[in-house]
Order: sequence, then structure tokens, then C-alpha cells
Amino acid sequence: MLLSRRRSGTDPTLLHGLVRHVAEVFGVTSAVLVRRSPGEELLHPLALWSRGQSHEEPAVTPQGSVLDEVLRQDVFHCPEDAHARFPEDGWLRRLGPQGVLGMSVRNSREEVLGALVLMHDAPLKVASTDLAWLRAFTLLASTSLEYLQTRAELDEARDFLHKTLNAIQKPVFVKDRQHRFVLANEAFRRFMGVSEESLLGRSDHDFVPPHEADVFRQQDERVFTTGQSNENEETYTDGARGTRTLVTQKARFTSARGQPFLVGVIRDVSEHKRMEAHLRMADRMVTVGTLAASVAHEINNPLSYVNASLNFLREQLAQEDASRLSLDELREAVADALEGTGRVRTIVQDLRTFARADDERAEPMDIHQVIGSALRMVRHQLQEHAHWELELESVPQVLGNPARLGQVLVNLLVNALQAFVQSAPKRNRIRIASRVSDTGQVVVEVEDNGRGMAPEVLARLFTPFFTTKPAGEGTGLGLNISQSIIQAMGGRIEVSSTPGQGSTFRLLLPRLQEPDLTSGSST
Repeated sequence: MLLSRRRSGTDPTLLHGLVRHVAEVFGVTSAVLVRRSPGEELLHPLALWSRGQSHEEPAVTPQGSVLDEVLRQDVFHCPEDAHARFPEDGWLRRLGPQGVLGMSVRNSREEVLGALVLMHDAPLKVASTDLAWLRAFTLLASTSLEYLQTRAELDEARDFLHKTLNAIQKPVFVKDRQHRFVLANEAFRRFMGVSEESLLGRSDHDFVPPHEADVFRQQDERVFTTGQSNENEETYTDGARGTRTLVTQKARFTSARGQPFLVGVIRDVSEHKRMEAHLRMADRMVTVGTLAASVAHEINNPLSYVNASLNFLREQLAQEDASRLSLDELREAVADALEGTGRVRTIVQDLRTFARADDERAEPMDIHQVIGSALRMVRHQLQEHAHWELELESVPQVLGNPARLGQVLVNLLVNALQAFVQSAPKRNRIRIASRVSDTGQVVVEVEDNGRGMAPEVLARLFTPFFTTKPAGEGTGLGLNISQSIIQAMGGRIEVSSTPGQGSTFRLLLPRLQEPDLTSGSST
């Protein structure tokens, strides 16, 4: 398992066995193998065999000791009186040997890893064959010390990585190709509410509802198979805190052994989403207030048809001689009334769709129907202040929320109306167009010939709370919210403007990737 804390390799009992074997082969009282760690002054005894027993010894300082001579000279031999020659050597004082023979342990790059030292209670004579045998033993010890040094470096790197990951406040996790968790920082374990032991080796299906786990697996599989990093907004059900909205960044990497892994970083945007929903609702209510007169006018017109038709029917039915009634006239009056109530119903439905806050679901939608609904919301203001032109080409459907896209279009139309210096329907012009771009995106344009915007205004156009309108006439959130809505649909907003000539807002939306789903041209 990646960065597993379980260790394997050289068994300490094997090192004790090696040192014991050396002592028995040379017939000496004691033998010790020490390791020198890079950057440290201390030497660490790995195995000590003395007078028929293994001993555990603490780290020692080599200065002024036999070990210091061995490390400096590679081979050091003191036939007798070793304790007298090195009076500050604690081992020699405690073990009391007469003769000492030591040889450094080196790796393949001739770097000193430690030393193997023999000590004997009597004078210690050495022949050339003894040195050859001792060199052979140091080569065996070198393999063990190289492993221990490598393991120590890996342990240090592992510890450094764990501390680095745990210092990151955002949840971070790593999965293997079987979609199992193999690494996670403390923030992720707190987020999931599980321990490291309960998490590692298990998958999303062990912690979240099946439909959510299936979505996570599909998104992970896409990263594994394509090798492309991505960022997804995901829903996560937490038994304690309910449903959370997450933004997860995922990327694939390959280990030194060629195994693929996936790393993910999570950002919990639940509170941000709730606040954003409140701001969107507030902005919609401000827009509804702005359109109140227009909506009232749109309702009053058809109501006048209904009222006139009902009065006519009442007068006709009040006549004493019912045989003189004209059925054609009565039918026409009823038809007018029904038409009026139908228009009222349409306006109310548009208003309810625009203002509702509880439905954020995305669905395939006809762009032209949304444009038509937005125009009905502002029709009265358009008729009073400008004339509009529709240039709607046949375009594919897009995936999104009709109410939210309608909010964007109403906002753009109201902004266009407010861009005119004075009410002049013959001069003021608003053009609404739809088409398919050269790259296959669905394009919706709202163009006006109003006052336009200066470059410094364009630079701050989507900044929250930035507005050029007088106090009380705008929140400064409309365009910022519109941008977030379009970005959530996978699109973007482009703006071009020339002072004194007008502005064009261009929505570029990804087409729905399904065949034979097109909007017909509107008239």
C-alpha cells in the first residue's frame, strides 16, 4: 500500500546473529556493529555480542574512542593495552578488553556507513587471513547498513510527506486503480468522520449512498482513463450534517513502479452555495420590483379583454327575449375572455418561474422559449423606451435551469433599457439574437445602442457590488450572479462596448450533446 507504515527487510535478530558469528569465528570476547547516520555525530550500535550474550547499547560519541580511529583509518589494530591507550572510551572501560581490531563498513561508493569492531580480553594478534575474513564480514554488514540507511531516508521522506499533507487544511486523498483509499490527510479523515485504519483499503461505496458512490467512481474513472485533470461539483451526503456541495479537483499520477493513482483535493462550498442562492433570490426580487409596473401593465391589458367580454355577456343575457341573442357574438366574447385569461396565466407562470428559489435542477431547454419568457417579463418597458429586433436562428438545446437562464436574460434586457439616456422608442434599439458559433457553441446576444461603457467600467463589470447606477437603483450583484449562472452551465459571458455607441453582451453556452434536439426558429 502506498506509504504504508509497515516495514520489511533486515531483521535485527539477523544482525545480532552476524555479530555473534564474527565473535565466534575470530574467538574474541566481544564484537559490535555500529551505524553512522548522515549529518549526525552519534554512532548507533545495531548489535553487540559480549561474553556469550547480546546487549542493547545507546548511541555513543566517537571522539577520542576506538571507533573514531576505525572510521578515520579504515582498518585499526591495537594488539594490547587498548583501554590504557583510550582512557576516555566508555566501552573499553566497561568491557575491559586488551586487544582491539576494527574495520569500517563502506557502501559501493566507498562512503563510510559504520564499523565492525572486535574486542578481546587478552592480547589480540592478527594475520593477513584474519583481515580478509573481516573484510568479507564487513561486506555482508554493508548490505544491511545500506538497507537501514535507505529505510531511514524513506521513513524521513514518509514522515515529511505525512506532516506536509496534514498541514493542508483542505481534505486531500489518494486512490489506487481499484478506487480504494490508500492515503488521506487529517482534514479528509475529519471530513469523513473516520480513522485512518477504517479508511485505508476501502472505497466510496463503504461510506456514502450507492448513487453518490457510483457518480464518484465514474468521475474518477474518467480521470484514470483519460489522464486529464478535472474539477467537478459533487453532492455528498453526510449523516450528521446532511447534504453537502463539494468542488473536487482530481488528477492522475504514476508511481515509480508504474502504478496509476488518483489524488483529489476537496473544497466544501455548501455555505457558499447557500449564500449564493440567497443573493440570487435577492437579485431576482430586486428585478421583480423593477418590473412591477411592466408586469402589472401586461396583466391589466388581457384583464380588460376579460372584463369587456364578461360585461357584454352579462348585458346580452339580461335581455328578456333570449331568442334575439347572436350566438356568433357570444362565442366571440367567450373566446376573447379565454384568450385574456390565457395571457394572464402565461404572465403569472413566467413570473413564478423567474422568482422561484427551490428549483435549481438542470434540464434540456429550448433557448428560444427562455428568450420569449424573458421578453414577456419586460415587454411593457420595451414598448415604452425602445424597439426590439429578434434574429433567432435554429440552435441546439442546452443543458441548464430555464429559470436561472431567464434571470440572466431579464437582467441583460433591463440593463440594456437602463443604458438609454432618454425614452425614445424610435431611436433606441435592442437586438436579441441566437446562433451557433464556429466552435459549435450556442450563442445568445443582447445588443443595445445606448450610452456604452468606458474601459475602466468594463474592467470591473462583474465585480460584486460594483454599479454605475444611482443609489437605490441597483445592488451591483446582477452581472456577477449572471456570470456565475452561465459558468455553472459550462459557458461564459463576453462583453464588448464603445462609449456613445452601445454594448453587446454575448452568452456562449455548450450545446447539449444529443442528436436531433434542436430549437426551431422563432418569429
